[in-house]
Amino acid sequence: MPPWVEPPMPELPPAIGPGPSPFWPQHLVDLFFRPTHFFRENLALGKTPYVILVTWALGIGAALDRIDTRIMRAELTGDDRMRETIETLFRDWPSFWIIVAVSGAISGALYWLIGGWWCKVRLRFSGAPDPDPRLARLLLIYASFVSAGPAIVGLVALTWLYPSYLAAYEGESLFSVMVLVTLFWSLGTLYRGALALFPVQRGRAIVWFVVLPVLFYFLVMGGAAVLYAFADRA
Repeated sequence: MPPWVEPPMPELPPAIGPGPSPFWPQHLVDLFFRPTHFFRENLALGKTPYVILVTWALGIGAALDRIDTRIMRAELTGDDRMRETIETLFRDWPSFWIIVAVSGAISGALYWLIGGWWCKVRLRFSGAPDPDPRLARLLLIYASFVSAGPAIVGLVALTWLYPSYLAAYEGESLFSVMVLVTLFWSLGTLYRGALALFPVQRGRAIVWFVVLPVLFYFLVMGGAAVLYAFADRA
């Protein structure tokens, strides 16, 4: 289709419908490996229990990122007080899970509101004239679950393998690699979902949903690598 021809508006699925659960195993496989098929299946994505569960999972993932950032900052700056605070808060797994569960609920609500708004803006920049705000939020949270879901499963496994999260943080590198891989995987899922649900222009959608987020993450990781290098030399 020529770039100056506006793509046809797809028929939007209902925000809350009587469709099958998105958490059936076959649908989870579709989410990870056939996202276009997943988002076109007219599943009950907007059913309240599913929305709460997925959003909470994203909030837990965001809380984990903040914890890792604080641990990294304490290591880079040599801040003994921050390190003692972290060791006190995360001295065992029950304390860790209580903190991430509570903060995850708050972070998830913010992710739904602010992240969903930004997803709608990106859809508009990608060519969708009037994106449905609830559908944009559902697209965001289910695509992001591709990263958050495996992270939570990994955390459960680490709970059995290590005495505390700090011990897991210091001794487990495979978990960090998995989180990184699924993070970029979720960007592809978000892009494919945007194409499936909204009349976006493919080239502009690639820029807003793939290129710019990848550049942002590389800048963040590059900055962290530079800080580690300076800390090692100090």
